[in-house]
Amino acid sequence: MSFARALLEALLRDSRLITPQLLLVGAATLMLWPLDGILFQRGEKRKWAPVTLVVLALTGLLMLGVPSGSGFSGMYKVDGLARGFQWISLLSAIATVFLSQRMLDGMEEQTVEYYAMILFALSGMFFLAGATDLVSIYFSLELMAVCIYILAAYLRNQDRSIEAGVKYFLLGAFSSGILLYGLSLLFIAAGGQGTNLSALNQALAMAPKNSDFLVFAGVLMVLVGFGFKVAAVPFHQWSPDAYDGAPTPITAFMATAPKAAAIAAFIRLFGTGLHGVSSDWVPPLSFVAGASMVWGNVAALRQSTMKRMLAYSSIAHVGYMLMGVLSMDVAQGAQVIWLYMGIYLFMNMGAFAVVIHLQGKGEGERIEDFRGLGRRQPVLAFAMMVFLLSLAGIPPLLGFFGKFFLFKLAIEQGYVFLTTLALVTSAISAYYYLMVVNQMYFREAPEGDRPALGTAIAAVVTAACAVTLIGTAFGPWLLEWAGRIGV
Repeated sequence: MSFARALLEALLRDSRLITPQLLLVGAATLMLWPLDGILFQRGEKRKWAPVTLVVLALTGLLMLGVPSGSGFSGMYKVDGLARGFQWISLLSAIATVFLSQRMLDGMEEQTVEYYAMILFALSGMFFLAGATDLVSIYFSLELMAVCIYILAAYLRNQDRSIEAGVKYFLLGAFSSGILLYGLSLLFIAAGGQGTNLSALNQALAMAPKNSDFLVFAGVLMVLVGFGFKVAAVPFHQWSPDAYDGAPTPITAFMATAPKAAAIAAFIRLFGTGLHGVSSDWVPPLSFVAGASMVWGNVAALRQSTMKRMLAYSSIAHVGYMLMGVLSMDVAQGAQVIWLYMGIYLFMNMGAFAVVIHLQGKGEGERIEDFRGLGRRQPVLAFAMMVFLLSLAGIPPLLGFFGKFFLFKLAIEQGYVFLTTLALVTSAISAYYYLMVVNQMYFREAPEGDRPALGTAIAAVVTAACAVTLIGTAFGPWLLEWAGRIGV
């Protein structure tokens, strides 16, 4: 009885650390059963979007009261790193729900399952951002990934969506197997001393020389697995097709929230668990970062649709963020990456909101469809120009400061070649972003009127544009602010 009582007390004590996740999982479960069909009838499926927003708002309130600390036998930790990336994932989910309702209404695809999967995926991201154990990292990653597979193939009546979901699932399952095998090799190389990241780092540092090959093989397999999750080159093949075939709000979600959670786990695993064997992963990770910057930007030049262009742009931005992981300074590197990811969230969500507005009944928007937008809807065109120029890192917009702090840290850590490559590829990115600006302001508008800007899309565009413009004034103090809030 004393053991059972101690176990119950430990669970109750540790459960305070995961109250937001408990709310998300509980709400999603109730939405699927038994509340679906009881609260709302079949014709009232659109009402699940406001319910989901209420759940997400309550999740944000619970996050404010979660104490810092470690629990569940060292498998989960709440600290500045976890909080920062959890907030990015939450804001991304809120924006996704805002952007989804009008599009799903127009396509008559409103279902409760859509919003439940977003909540389940978000819970996985929350767990992943705070995971400090090989086991919790893997299971959190799979909880997030399975839900994203389903959302990518959500439009069952469109071949592109089914193809996107199947490709994403097959490659995702393959990469998960590689990741799991790599984690197993690291556990064996550490002598089975445990799966906690801190213990793993100490055990690998004291591992005998005859285990060097196991460590190197395990590190490479883990890098392959995580490279897939963040869509880094050469593990990016799924990304353009999945982005193009998924519902556009889910494309925006995939480009931000899962990447934020995976990058947080990337920082913990490589910065803490594998810090002592950095000589094994720094060279291949440097190659992955450089290849992502080059191929992401070069391939984006050839795209004719906005979704595929933004998909390759996302690959390039992952390459920039991986330079922060390479910094070897976990504290400052985490602050810089979090700041860059937060800035990218607003720019990316704003750009996708404009794409969704122009999309109509779900057909892919081509870049040439932005022709004359500056004359037809000047405010919307101005916002899109702000997002694109900020993504390119053109000063003095907010995106410039994100890249400035990231490149500055990389130079300080000795990655001069990678930083030079990043500067060159950023200049390349300006070309394809400016192609869209050229279509909006220097091409004749086609005949016909566009639909009025919906309230939800207008809210996302306005908020994202305001943050991008107002944040520019505070650019020099952004990194100091990120340090003050504890990231």
